[in-house]
Amino acid sequence: MKVSLVGCGGISKTHIKVITNLDEAQLISVADINFDRAKKVESDTGAKAYASLDDLLSGEKPDVLHICTPHYLHVPMALKALEAGIHVLIEKPCATSLKDLETLRQAQLKTGLHVGTCFQNRYNRSALQLKRMLADTGEYGRLLGARGFVTWRRDAEYYADDWHGTLEKECGGVLINQAIHTLDMMQYAGGGLRAVTGNISNDHLKGITEVEDTASALLEFSGNTKGVFYATVANSADSPVFMEFICEKATLRIEGDCLYKVLKGGKIEAVGGFEEKDYPGKACWGTGHNALIGDFYASITENRPFEIDAFEGGKAVEAVLGIYKSSKTGERVAL
Repeated sequence: MKVSLVGCGGISKTHIKVITNLDEAQLISVADINFDRAKKVESDTGAKAYASLDDLLSGEKPDVLHICTPHYLHVPMALKALEAGIHVLIEKPCATSLKDLETLRQAQLKTGLHVGTCFQNRYNRSALQLKRMLADTGEYGRLLGARGFVTWRRDAEYYADDWHGTLEKECGGVLINQAIHTLDMMQYAGGGLRAVTGNISNDHLKGITEVEDTASALLEFSGNTKGVFYATVANSADSPVFMEFICEKATLRIEGDCLYKVLKGGKIEAVGGFEEKDYPGKACWGTGHNALIGDFYASITENRPFEIDAFEGGKAVEAVLGIYKSSKTGERVAL
């Protein structure tokens, strides 16, 4: 399978590492407006370097395009690739507005091509086990509530480029960039969201960014269960993500990649996720990129749907945009 990639920044290194380690994939070309970055990838991998996506699409016809660019470019670039008959795997978020999300979804339906959103944490072993356990209502009972916390650290240096921290290009802050993974996991594991009420603020990056560094939300799940969510990049370090799902007979808790069961009376049992980790990128990105990218390619080869497509992957975008709207209006936002 011939593969191209656009956007040779930080996250691209993870994608490139996974692609080059897969027997079924051949990285044939990369593009970046910072041509030196594309040339560096060419030097390292042999993939041909281009200075723009347009140039790449004029010179190449890959089977798959990985989109690892700033957020505001995700949908326009995906549409160009789909129009050229190329499957696309998009780094989160797959869209930054409801209008663009609907456009992407319609393009997926019209072309019949595969559109994937990179929510790799769904492939973590702890997450897969959590999903199975929550479905076992006989053993754990129904879901009563949930809570999630993302407490990471991002300083001025992180926002020193031309797009992070800007409303025009990043299109938001901690919610749409860092915490969207956890928000996606919570809505996925909890059976989907029907409404959100939230607030955002800039607590430690005033004068540095235009976007929020802190957010909180009340989540209303489809089964009338409620949850609480908090995210910040004002922490002293990248602490492990914490998620907890409170069921009738036990509480299921994920910290980082590790899953625990909290029994009545407070006894805590380790369930899984404690094996040696193979991180293709930063530890806080989790271990799931290998599995997600491999599954995306397999779904194309086997001509089956990819689960986290524009419709499924867009659910977290809808939640993020709902929290932004709620913070602005002060009202509950139905999804």
